[in-house]
Order: sequence, then structure tokens, then C-alpha cells
Amino acid sequence: MTFKDDIVKRINIDFGESADEATKMLFDAISKIDYLKTDRVIRCIIYLANGNLTDLNKYIESATVDIRDIMLWAEYTGIAETKIPKRIRDFNKTFDKCSMNVKE
Repeated sequence: MTFKDDIVKRINIDFGESADEATKMLFDAISKIDYLKTDRVIRCIIYLANGNLTDLNKYIESATVDIRDIMLWAEYTGIAETKIPKRIRDFNKTFDKCSMNVKE
């Protein structure tokens, strides 16, 4: 599998000198668990990790348990409050377009 251009760019920006290690961590996880290899799940994991390798590992592990958690945490707001969660990002789209025209 090769990552889409926006994913490669975001890994390089977020992880800097650790980008190769982050990429390897993602590839290793994808090679073991087939359902992690969607662009949406990968974008959610990268977004949540926010450039931190420890967090990247944590979110990869969380995704192996239930990928819906990763999508909820990355794409919705109002989760911790008593409000109904509202979708504010759609990681089916590229990083630069994920916040545009988001539909529930």
C-alpha cells in the first residue's frame, strides 16, 4: 500500500525527523490488520497523534480494538459533554478539505 499525497505530506509536517518511523509504524499496523488500511482511518490516526509517536502508537492500538472510536474522536466534537456529538471533519476527504461541507 502507498499513502495518498496528502497523508505523506501530513506525516512529514507533523512528525518531522520522526516521519520515517511514523510511516513504518503505520505500515506495520496495516500489514497486520487489514481493516486499518483505509485512507479515512489512517487520516484519523495521524490527526489524533498530532506529531507524537507515543500517541501514534496509542491510536493505532485503539483502532485495532474498534476503528469507530478513532473516527468518532477525530471527526466529532461534543463527545465529552452532554451534547449530541456533531461531525466537524470528514477524513474521507483529504486533510486540506476535511472540514469543508461536512455532512452528518
